[in-house]
Amino acid sequence: MSVSVGTAPSSSVGQTGNVSPAGLLQALAGVPDPRDPRGVRYQLSTLPAIGVCAMTAAGHNSLVAIAEWARRCDQAILARLGCPFDPFAGRFRAPGERTLRDIFARVDPGALTSAGFARLTVLTPAMVGPLSPDGIAEREQRRAHRAAARGQDQRRRRRAFAVDGKCLRGAVRADGSRVFVLTAVRHDDALTAALREIGAKTNEIPEFAPLLDTIDDQDLADAVVTVDALHAQKDHARYLVEDRKAHYLLSVKNNQPSLARQLKSPPWAQAPVLDRSRDRGHGREEVREVKVVSVDGLLFPHARQVVRIHRKRRRIGAKKWTTETVYAVTDLPAHQASAAELAAWARGHWIIENTVHWTKDVTFAEDTSQVRRHHTPAVMSALRDLARAALHRNGWTNTASGRRAHTHPEAALTLHGIP
Repeated sequence: MSVSVGTAPSSSVGQTGNVSPAGLLQALAGVPDPRDPRGVRYQLSTLPAIGVCAMTAAGHNSLVAIAEWARRCDQAILARLGCPFDPFAGRFRAPGERTLRDIFARVDPGALTSAGFARLTVLTPAMVGPLSPDGIAEREQRRAHRAAARGQDQRRRRRAFAVDGKCLRGAVRADGSRVFVLTAVRHDDALTAALREIGAKTNEIPEFAPLLDTIDDQDLADAVVTVDALHAQKDHARYLVEDRKAHYLLSVKNNQPSLARQLKSPPWAQAPVLDRSRDRGHGREEVREVKVVSVDGLLFPHARQVVRIHRKRRRIGAKKWTTETVYAVTDLPAHQASAAELAAWARGHWIIENTVHWTKDVTFAEDTSQVRRHHTPAVMSALRDLARAALHRNGWTNTASGRRAHTHPEAALTLHGIP
């Protein structure tokens, strides 16, 4: 394995323009309906749309609460949501908990996520909410932009997606197994592009490619996919580069001992620090130093650069530092990915934990939800994420504040583009 030290400016990647988005009901109309068409009273799009609108309002985190929200809606709201009209009662009918429970158990959570992403990705971001303690996504974006700007020209950075799994801790299947979902989240705006439920008899690794198969080639081509050490698999690297024409930045730990030894073998002591950052927040201070070396002959598919990130942390006011060194590998050569960009992508990966998973657990009480029938836990997770993403896309960096501002159904329907 030959090694050379160096870096170069990043490449330019264009972005799609903004167009007028469809409303939530229109977006969900393309989701496959698993029901027998005989006896169907509610359009499929109506029921998950009710779930998303109810979850947008504070305090509606469960199926019971969603049904209560629908029952309290006036006739005009139910009509806008596409609820059926009962000619005998002379009223639009609100779905009950049993109706919601039945469809949430059978609909595909990945299809719901893909439909929501297709709508939200063309929605022009707004800035209406103040930065707040849970505005982590915006802070991470600012850090990433600062890192990319250091020593760089003004060309746009590549798109990046973070892939990570999450355990829905309150949901336990009949056989005692836990429910997991695997998600792909876009770095720059924390939009969830794909979600896949992991079966009881499998794990995250074989679900990686099927998850990303649900993302259009137009979105994934030439993008960077960041993953944790569990997914530092040769098959994943080949899939991304050869099948999807994308790029990877894979963290590597001792679960891959041979690869980890290779990444530690370059002459790191002689390599210069190519990117340095210092941050303060949440009562602690962190210093990060990044070294990058180009490699040739690494026994890993398409590997071109190895990254070494040295972190020092301490509580503000304390004298003692704790240190950690992590390694990563990428297929991008030095002239296509600078040290600052690699550092920004490595840090941006944690938006999936710090923003998406954290918000769903803390603000939407996901881990306390004990729904467990068939697809229901994953579907509820997808609906929470659609509510979170819509609030964030419309400028609410404080999700809890955004939910309180949409307590009235009229406000929730307007947020989701339901005329």
